[in-house]
Amino acid sequence: MLKTLTKFAARAVLGLIILAVFVFGVFPTGSYVDQRNELNDAERELAELQDANAELEDRVRRLESDEAIENKARADYGLERPEDESYLILPPGQ
Repeated sequence: MLKTLTKFAARAVLGLIILAVFVFGVFPTGSYVDQRNELNDAERELAELQDANAELEDRVRRLESDEAIENKARADYGLERPEDESYLILPPGQ
């Protein structure tokens, strides 16, 4: 009877050890892997946003140049320099 009780106790302790390994080892490892994947995704998204931000900053610098402002004023508002000569070409019949 004592021998059977000892075997049962040994199996119970072994079962508890295995359960503890799963609870403290496997499950947190899964969470760690998930968090690491989320971190990698966030870092990748951050890099993409930084690249897009750099492109937009470059575009702002180009659009703030005198040449870009002048081209926009000529194209959108029909403005011209004082020394320029402009001509208005009407369609035939007018």
